[in-house]
Amino acid sequence: MFFASLQFSISTTLPIILLMVAGVFLRRKKFIDEAFCQTASKLVFNFTLPIMLFLNMQKGELDYQAHLSLVLTGIVGTLITYFLAEYWASKHIKERTFRAVFVQGTFRSNVGILGLALVVNAYGNEAVAGTSVYVACLIILFNILAVITLTKSFAKGKMSIRALLFSILKNQLILAVIAGLVVNYYQISLPTPLLKTGQAIASMTLPLALICTGASIDFKALKQFKRQQNEDNRNYLVLLSAMVRLIIAPIILFSLGKWVFQLNAMELGIIFLTASSPVAAATYAMVRHYGGDATSTANLIGITTVGSMFSSTIGLLLLRQLGWI
Repeated sequence: MFFASLQFSISTTLPIILLMVAGVFLRRKKFIDEAFCQTASKLVFNFTLPIMLFLNMQKGELDYQAHLSLVLTGIVGTLITYFLAEYWASKHIKERTFRAVFVQGTFRSNVGILGLALVVNAYGNEAVAGTSVYVACLIILFNILAVITLTKSFAKGKMSIRALLFSILKNQLILAVIAGLVVNYYQISLPTPLLKTGQAIASMTLPLALICTGASIDFKALKQFKRQQNEDNRNYLVLLSAMVRLIIAPIILFSLGKWVFQLNAMELGIIFLTASSPVAAATYAMVRHYGGDATSTANLIGITTVGSMFSSTIGLLLLRQLGWI
């Protein structure tokens, strides 16, 4: 039983880890550099990922009622994590602009790339339908909450509801998901050449994003990253946010799924694998766009990316041993 669980956890996480290791190797051998990673990340965030999300939404019959408990688990768990983080940040983080970094680090997982990749590796096509609905709803929620916390943190005076709604409505990931849902609902048939082209573009998303994630990890910076026992210290806050992202948030969501919404084993696996993924890379772009602390955000993504390799594998092994997933 133990070795079967170990094999399952390793087979799920190892392909993801190897792609990130490939990124590290390619960066060290100077086949790719920082400029390539920045350009490729923009390509993924603005082009290939929206196309992938659109195609996942538009194909097949999305049974929302069948996956309602799964979606509710993700929404409720994310909202609990978000409001707890916002409350704690308002009490303990004096610099308003840094609250957005801390809060996003706690609730915004890389569900669209790493989380989805882990689920596909673990369960194959069997989990695609449920995961697509779940990921679509979470991506919309993540981006709405991210825009809210960023706008609130950087607003001079009272937050503008009009500006907030405009920021939400122009987000390309949200637009891609909504467009896919509309096409799916009205059973609109897309031309085969267009679909094949879209699928070819979408297939670049996971490998390109994972390679760039690995290439962007600064191991020297992580070695020098020391925790200081001071709540005003940004290093301490980054580590605290990372701990919530990798440990507390998965526990909250998994507990809701098992004991409140009573999900089945595969759905619990989807919840854990997506919840234990690192901070979304899009967080860096959004914080930088608003003029926030991009360096701390990059450190947060790097720490959670490295940490998730271990936390997801160990967590998966334990849950598999317990027979819960």
